[in-house]
Amino acid sequence: MPTTVVAAGLTAGQERSAVRLLQAASATSSFDRFAVGTLLVSLAGDLHTSLGAASAAASAYFLCYGLSQPLWGLASDRLGRVRTMRLALAAAAIGAAVSAIAPGLGLLVLARACTGACMAAVVPAGLVYLGDAIPIVRRQRTLTDLNAATAFGITAATGLGGVLAATLSWRVAFLLPGIAAAVLVVVLAGLPEPPRASRGQGGLPTVLRSAWGRAVLVLALVEGAALLGLLTYFAPALESTGWSATTAGAIVALYGIGLFLSSRVVKRLAGRTRPQVFLGCGAGGLAVAYAAVAASRSGFVVGGAALLVGAAWAAMHSTMQTWATEVVPHARAAMVSLFAGMLFVGSGVATAALAPLADDRRWLPLFASGAVVVAVFGVAAVSLRTRYAGREPVAG
Repeated sequence: MPTTVVAAGLTAGQERSAVRLLQAASATSSFDRFAVGTLLVSLAGDLHTSLGAASAAASAYFLCYGLSQPLWGLASDRLGRVRTMRLALAAAAIGAAVSAIAPGLGLLVLARACTGACMAAVVPAGLVYLGDAIPIVRRQRTLTDLNAATAFGITAATGLGGVLAATLSWRVAFLLPGIAAAVLVVVLAGLPEPPRASRGQGGLPTVLRSAWGRAVLVLALVEGAALLGLLTYFAPALESTGWSATTAGAIVALYGIGLFLSSRVVKRLAGRTRPQVFLGCGAGGLAVAYAAVAASRSGFVVGGAALLVGAAWAAMHSTMQTWATEVVPHARAAMVSLFAGMLFVGSGVATAALAPLADDRRWLPLFASGAVVVAVFGVAAVSLRTRYAGREPVAG
């Protein structure tokens, strides 16, 4: 899979082209991750299993997505950012095809786990690519463009997932991102490799020796549990009150719209607003959203909460991503891969841990626990980011 390597920084035209291609890859990865939430009820019925058991397809995906991150970080240093993405997308396309034809829950969970492990390379490699190629003063604005593509993928997944499950089959929702992944394997051949200057200067030991690196990784673990783990259960919570899969998916799709619109605002404010402000506002909005859903599962409340979660993601997560690309610059690939890994390990653990509550339709304690966790995250993140701005040391 030959790719062009550039020895210096990307030209303006190359940078715009790179961002567009990485947006397409990010949207595909996001669709594949988020479609499952709107499919769980239909999937459980078709495979004659419980909602709690069916949620293993989501938790296995998230866990393998997270656990495979360090391996992809090493691969991107050795093989290059673009080649790593192309290899991972090719394998993910195969996993998606197996997911679509799996006759039972066992093979489906295995296929989703393998697909998650492969899709895991896409967004982190894109983040490292932009970290290598884009100066820090413009990086968060560029990352908000990547988040806008993530919003598109999420909106399509949550909006179309229920429709596909109701009109065709949940299997089609797993197949579509696989087809897109296969196309991207070909299209990404035209993407030049970023400058290589920052590669090979450090790996996992460098990250783990950094107190600030460890602090950001712990925050990523909690963020993944609080953000992605809880969002998985929005659609099932709506469906448990009588909403159809199609309508529930459309309501939860407001999350992507909130993320897209808020990303435009964050892009304008980035560079003029302190990161801790974004972190505090995002965490506060997320806590309010979960508290609202804990109190009521009406379509109006869940729709409003989904919008608020999207806005919180735009403010909070883009700030965390930018922090991850700069905190250990001599081991950027390792740091970003571990950051993404911790994010999705946290998500997978939370999804699995909350499955018994979801199975019993105990939505109040499920979402109330999320509100508490994200409030703790917000306080810790704002405090640490304020100290980091002054480069005060952290314990350890």
